[in-house]
Amino acid sequence: MKYVEIIVRRNMYHKTKEALADNGFNAYMSTDVLGRGKNSTIGYSITDGSEGAIVAPVFMAKKYIGIYILDEDLEDLITVIKEVNQTGNQGDGKIFVYELENAVRISTGQKGEDALV
Repeated sequence: MKYVEIIVRRNMYHKTKEALADNGFNAYMSTDVLGRGKNSTIGYSITDGSEGAIVAPVFMAKKYIGIYILDEDLEDLITVIKEVNQTGNQGDGKIFVYELENAVRISTGQKGEDALV
């Protein structure tokens, strides 16, 4: 079992949701997030009059999708996300994959993969 965190541009979110549904990935969570990449040099100046200018990072609005999947579905999921979101430009997003030790469905007590399917 895997837990996959997906960060995409906000304007790509609805296309991503449609592609997930079209490929059988129906159960996930999502939220709005703010962040920046390691190479981001965009900032703005804050001047308080005594210390001079302070450069603070500008955070970009993104969408976060979290999804629990079976191991055999991982490559399909990554392919779907890349097909929709990959433009080749900085800021397309990220995919993080974590091992999932266990899952428990509260309503039935099912554990492991049975809790996901």
